Amino acid sequence: MLTKQLHADVADAGGVTQPAKKNKKNYTPNADADFLTVCKNVNTAWLANPAITLLWVTQANFNIMVTGYEAAFSSRLSNGGSRPSITQNLSVLDDQMDAAVSEVKVYIQKKFKKANATAQYARYGIVHEHGSYQLPRDRDNRKASLPLMIAAIAADGFGAEEYGTAFWTATQTKYNLTLANAVNNDGSVSGSVSGKNKQKKNITAVMSALRFVLRGNYPDTYAAVYREWGWQKEDY
Repeated sequence: MLTKQLHADVADAGGVTQPAKKNKKNYTPNADADFLTVCKNVNTAWLANPAITLLWVTQANFNIMVTGYEAAFSSRLSNGGSRPSITQNLSVLDDQMDAAVSEVKVYIQKKFKKANATAQYARYGIVHEHGSYQLPRDRDNRKASLPLMIAAIAADGFGAEEYGTAFWTATQTKYNLTLANAVNNDGSVSGSVSGKNKQKKNITAVMSALRFVLRGNYPDTYAAVYREWGWQKEDY
């Protein structure tokens, strides 16, 4: 008994005996792509071994879970992949508007004189931020400023200028559309992530239960059976 205790426990430098640490093995990967591979393999193995059952979920139900997780994972990749191009388009439009505002301020200064120009900027949606007069940096506020810009451009007779009515009307259309795409994309990503995580939690619970059943049915060879079912690694 003493020999077994000495092997089971480890004495630290102070002579105090500490329980030996258990070597925990994680059979379920955290990375989504690896997780998808494992749960698809388990799903296939369960289909081929109908004698293995759980009272609270069938293999057919598990297949629906795995299919749903794969769809949510694919949607997350697709929507997430679209976001960088949308962000780039918004940045390009912001830069174009910033350059245009500089020219519009010249129009205003020529018409109202430099000393009086700043008093006119608010009508154009131009605000004082970060030490200069410009369109708001916040994109929702910038969007709201564009109708003011279009109306003031027309009212002050700048409609035919290079950065007149045609430019600002077209820019407003593109900016509103791109912002809407960004909002829709972010909402889709959020929904995909939420659905994916919920499915992942449910699938993990099923696979954990399956491992208990497999270990109970194959007490001497369960590690090999795990690998046959798709748990290829003992530690991810």
